[in-house]
Amino acid sequence: MTGADVNRLVVAIDGSNLASRALTWACELAARTGAEIVAVHALAHRFAGVTPERSQELLEERRALVNGDWIRPALESGVSIRTEIVHGDPRSIVLESAEAEHADLTVFGRTGGDGGPGFLHLGSVVEYAAHHTRRPLAVIPADGWGSVRRIVLGVDGSTESLQAVSWCADLAAAGDLTVLAVAVKEPFLEWTPSSSPDNWRRDVEREIDQWTAPLSAAGAAVEHIAHRDLHPADGLLDVVATRQADLLVVGTRGAGGFTGLRAGGVAMKVLHRASVPLALVPPASSQT
Repeated sequence: MTGADVNRLVVAIDGSNLASRALTWACELAARTGAEIVAVHALAHRFAGVTPERSQELLEERRALVNGDWIRPALESGVSIRTEIVHGDPRSIVLESAEAEHADLTVFGRTGGDGGPGFLHLGSVVEYAAHHTRRPLAVIPADGWGSVRRIVLGVDGSTESLQAVSWCADLAAAGDLTVLAVAVKEPFLEWTPSSSPDNWRRDVEREIDQWTAPLSAAGAAVEHIAHRDLHPADGLLDVVATRQADLLVVGTRGAGGFTGLRAGGVAMKVLHRASVPLALVPPASSQT
C-alpha cells in the first residue's frame, strides 16, 4: 500500500457467521476508502464419491451461496465486490489470492464453523496466515468490532514498526482517525525525577513523536503513550481496553519491543488475546 491508496481488500469467506462479520467489517472500511473487495472461498477438496454431474451440481450450489447469502453484507452495503472460488488448501489459497490481487489488506474472521462449512479456525488457517502472510492481514474477532476510528499502534523504532506506522498513515488519508501510539519501555534505572526533561517518559514520547511523523503528516490525530514495567503485549492490550480502541496494529518481525510472529513475540501474543480487530503488518520488502 503506497501513498493514500487503499484499493483492494481480500476477505476469506467460509459460510460461518464470523466470516460474515469479518466481511461486514471489511465493507465498512471499503466504504470509507473506496476499496474493492475480493471475497475468496477455498474448497479444501473436490466433491468426492459422487458422479461428475453431481459434483458440478454441488459446485453450482456452493457458487450460489458464495454469490448470495455469503456476501450479503457487501451486497447490502453497496461496496464493489467480486468473488473467487478456488479448489485447494485454504491455508494457502487466500494468501495466494492476496498476492495475485496485490491486496492492501487480507481479512479473516478469527474462528469459523459456527454457521456453515467453516475453516477459519484460530490455530489452523488464521494462525498459518499470520505466520506466512507477505501483506497486511486483519483478524476480526466475534465481538467488539465496529467502525475504525481509534487505532492503538505499537511502536518501537524498528523498521517493522515504522512500516506499521506507514500503513496506518495510508489509512489515515481516508480521514477521521485517531492513533494512540504506544511504546513500552523498561529502563534499568530512572535517575531523574518525573519533572526533569530527561525523564524516561519524556524521552520515549520524543521518540514516539519522531516515529509517528508520517501519521501527523497524513492528518491523523496522534496521542503518545509510554508504558514501562509491562510486557509489550500487556501494555498494548491495556491501552486497547482502557481507551476503547477499534483496531490494534502491530508490525511483525520487530527488532525492538515488538519482536515478530516468527520469533514467537508480541504479535503472536496479541493474536490470541486481542478482543478487537488486529492488523499485522509485515516488512515492506514483502509487499509489491
